[in-house]
Amino acid sequence: MKYDRVEYYAGYKGEERPVAVYVGELRLEVVRLISVKRIQEKGGSRFIEIFECLLANGETVKIERELEI
Repeated sequence: MKYDRVEYYAGYKGEERPVAVYVGELRLEVVRLISVKRIQEKGGSRFIEIFECLLANGETVKIERELEI
């Protein structure tokens, strides 16, 4: 699924986990967080966090974002 933007839960550490994705004006809530992976790109100093989420419409989506370290 292609999404336009992601809404994150913002706790004391900042944007911590996704709570919804937007497809156009449609907001799809994240029902369950299936997995979270934090990886470092080969030979680089860039870290990426990958969330696999179950959405309210039953679809599974992977959300990637670069970590600010």
